[in-house]
Amino acid sequence: MENPCVMTEETKKVAPKLVYLLKRLLDEWMGKKLCRIDQPGFNAAHLPLFMSIGKTGISNNELAAKMNVTKQATSKIVKELEAINMVKSEKSPDDARVVMLHFTPEGEAFYHNLKSQVMDLETQYKKVAGTKNYEIAIEVMLKLVKFHEENNCIEEKS
Repeated sequence: MENPCVMTEETKKVAPKLVYLLKRLLDEWMGKKLCRIDQPGFNAAHLPLFMSIGKTGISNNELAAKMNVTKQATSKIVKELEAINMVKSEKSPDDARVVMLHFTPEGEAFYHNLKSQVMDLETQYKKVAGTKNYEIAIEVMLKLVKFHEENNCIEEKS
């Protein structure tokens, strides 16, 4: 079987393929390194939303908008995180209609553990690519994300 990580000169610089490979390899790293750190029930699908809650908390609506997913999808992951005692929901003191999401003490400790692992990976990336190149890559990815957020929903004119 051909190794999917080996690229020919022809396919080496095809952006969607590179993004796919990096995502797949990063998912594998997360599954092995992050999601098995003393927290059964936590999986890679939880990670983006969990890390986006942050230490100050966030509303379900804000979280859905931030992650560019439906409120229903966010609610499903939040319920799973509540079931493993990582997140708690409470009414906002400013608006009783708004439910705020916060880490439980266990969730906050886990958040710091995950953040430390991600920072270690970023340090390794900087060693491989160089700090300046890594920072440029992050800026480029942010611009590409913004491009897609602004343009993917625009209907093309025939």
